[in-house]
Amino acid sequence: MEQTSQAELKVVDLPVIKRLRWHAIVLGLILIAAFSAISGWAALYRNELLSAGYLPRVSIPVLIGFTVLNAIFKRFLPSLSFTKSELIFIFALFLSTAAISGEEFGIHFYLNLLGLVYYDSPQSQWFGLFTPHIPNYLVPSIHFRDPSILWAFEGMPEGAKLPLSSWLIPLLVWTPYLLFVYALVTCLCGLFAKQWEENERLLYPLTQVPTEISSDERGDLPKVFLSHPFWLGFFIAALPYSIRALHLYFPQIPDPQIQRDGGEIFPAGPLSAFNGVDLHFYPEMVGIAFLLSREAGFSLWLFPFIRRTEVALRTALGFDMYHSEFITYQTIAAYIVMAVAIFWTARFHIIRALKEATVRSQGTEESKFLFGFLLSLLLILLWAKFVAKASWFWTFILFLGFAIVSVVVARVVCETGIYIYSSPFRVYQVIYDAFGTDRIGARNIVMLTAMSWVQIRSTATLASGYISNAIKLGAAVGISRLSIAFWFLLGIFIALSACHLTFPIVIYAYSLAKLSWWAQGAPQKAANFVGQYLTTKRPFTVHHFAGLLFGALTCLALIKLRLTFVGFPLHPLGFIAWQGWPIDRYWMPILFGWAWKSIVLHYGGYHAFKSQKPFAYGLIAGGSTSLTFWIVLRLFYPTAESIIAD
Repeated sequence: MEQTSQAELKVVDLPVIKRLRWHAIVLGLILIAAFSAISGWAALYRNELLSAGYLPRVSIPVLIGFTVLNAIFKRFLPSLSFTKSELIFIFALFLSTAAISGEEFGIHFYLNLLGLVYYDSPQSQWFGLFTPHIPNYLVPSIHFRDPSILWAFEGMPEGAKLPLSSWLIPLLVWTPYLLFVYALVTCLCGLFAKQWEENERLLYPLTQVPTEISSDERGDLPKVFLSHPFWLGFFIAALPYSIRALHLYFPQIPDPQIQRDGGEIFPAGPLSAFNGVDLHFYPEMVGIAFLLSREAGFSLWLFPFIRRTEVALRTALGFDMYHSEFITYQTIAAYIVMAVAIFWTARFHIIRALKEATVRSQGTEESKFLFGFLLSLLLILLWAKFVAKASWFWTFILFLGFAIVSVVVARVVCETGIYIYSSPFRVYQVIYDAFGTDRIGARNIVMLTAMSWVQIRSTATLASGYISNAIKLGAAVGISRLSIAFWFLLGIFIALSACHLTFPIVIYAYSLAKLSWWAQGAPQKAANFVGQYLTTKRPFTVHHFAGLLFGALTCLALIKLRLTFVGFPLHPLGFIAWQGWPIDRYWMPILFGWAWKSIVLHYGGYHAFKSQKPFAYGLIAGGSTSLTFWIVLRLFYPTAESIIAD
C-alpha cells in the first residue's frame, strides 16, 4: 500500500463519543433496519442479493450518494453534514450487518426450521425422524398440519389471518443464541484486529475503496471524484451490466453474456477435468484484483487450475472416484494448518491479552475482546445444553470448528480481498463424518444442524470477513475498536429484529410455491441432509485421511517457502481458497486484474501503478452501482432471467 494511504489508515484509538454525533449513529441504525427488511424480501421472493460480496454491492452506491449529499449539506446546511469519520462509521455499521438478511442467515433459518416439521409428516420418507428431538418452543408448531407450518408450504386459505403469533415464543428463545453467535464472531475479529493491522500490517484491500470514495474530513467531495480515470472506469464497468439488463427488457439488444462457461472441450479422459471452466466477467473484481499484492492475485487464479490438474492426474492414475472428497479434505487440513499458523503468529498477543484479562485495572481492548469471546462461547454452551437440549461437548466441538473457519476466512478476506468467499465445506458435516452419527446421536444431529443455520451454514459469506474489514475501517478514522464493536452488535440486533418481522410475513403471504427458486428447494434440501445422516452411515475412509495428510503437508510447505524466500510467488491463501463456487466464478477477473497490475508495475513502476488506482476504484464503484440499479429496477419490473446468477 502506498505511503499516503498508510498515513490515512494509521490507527488512532479514540473514544467514539468524541468523534461521532448521535445523528450519524441514529441514521446508521435506521439504515440497517430499512435495508434488512427490503433486502430480506428481495432475497426470499426474488433471490436478488443486494448484499452480496464482502464489499456489498449496494453499499458502494449508498456511500457515493451520502458523499454527494454530504457535500451539499456542507455548503447549505452545515449542521446536518457528516465528517469523514461519521461517514465511514455509517458505512462500517452497514457493512457489518448487510448480509444478515441474505445468505448469511435470513434465507436459511426460517424456512429450514419449518421444513424440519413439514417433512416429518407421514407422507415424507423422514416421518418421525426430526420432531421427537426438537423442543416444541423452538418451532412455531411441532405438528405439520398446524396452520403455522402447513400454510407456509401449501398456501393460506382466502381471508385467513397470518399465523404470526406462533413465531413469538420461538423467536424470543432463538434470538439470544443468535446474538451470542454474532458476539462470538465480533469478539474473535476484535481479538486479532490490532495484531493484523499493526503487527502484521495486512493490506485490507477492500477497505481502500470506501476510504477513497467518501468525503474528506471537512465534508468536501473526495479527490478521486475529480479524477477522469475514475469516471472512465465507472463508465466501462457499468456498460456490460447495463447492456445485459437492457437485453432482458429488449431482446433485440445483443446479450453480452457476462456469465458463461468454457463448455465441454474434452469429451473424456484426464483432460476432461478442465471442462466447464467458468468464464465470467465482473469488472468490480478486476478493480479489486488490481489492488491486491501480486503474489495474492497470482495465487488466487492459479490454484483453481492446479486443483483441476490434480483431478486430471488422479484420473490418469486410475482414481476415477472421490475427486471432490479428496480436494475437500485437503482444504479442511489446510484450514487447520493455517489456523494454527495464525494463532501461533499471534501467540504473544493472545497470551498478553489473557494475562491482562485477569487484571481489571489494566484491561486492554484485546483482553476485553478475549473475555467477550469466552463469555459468548460459555453462553452458547449453556443455551445448547438447557434450551436446545443438545450436548455441550458436541456444541463445543462445533464452535471450535466454526472459530477455525471464521479466523481463516477473515484472513483470506483481509489479506487477499476476494469479493465473495467462504469455506467450501460445512463444519457440522465434517464433524458428523469424522466422529460418526452413532457416537454423536440423533438429537445432536438434528439440533446442531438447526443451530448452524445462523453463520455456520453459510457457504457464501461469513460475518468474520465483514466485521474484520469494518473494524479496520473504524480504527482507520480514529474510532476505538471496542466502541465500534458495541455499535456492530446493536446493529446486528436491529437487523435480526427486522428479519424476524419480515421473513414470516413474506413466507405466509406468498407461500413456498411463489417464492424464489432457491427458497422453494431449501427446506427440503435441509430435511434431506439431516435425514440422510440419521439413516445412512458415512464411513471415514483411508481416502479421506490421505486428503487430510496431503493438504496439511502442502499448506505447511507453502507457509515455509513463503517465510524462507522473499518474494516467493505462491501465497498459501491461494491454496486455502482454491475450491468452491466463489473462486471458480471470480478467477478470470482476478487473472485480468493481476495481469494488468503486473504489466503496469513492470513497465511503469510504482508511479504508474499509483496513477491507475483511481481507474480501479472507478471499476469497483461503477460495477457495484450499475448492478445495484438494475437489480432494484428488476424488483419492480421483473424479467424472465436475473441480471447475474448469484
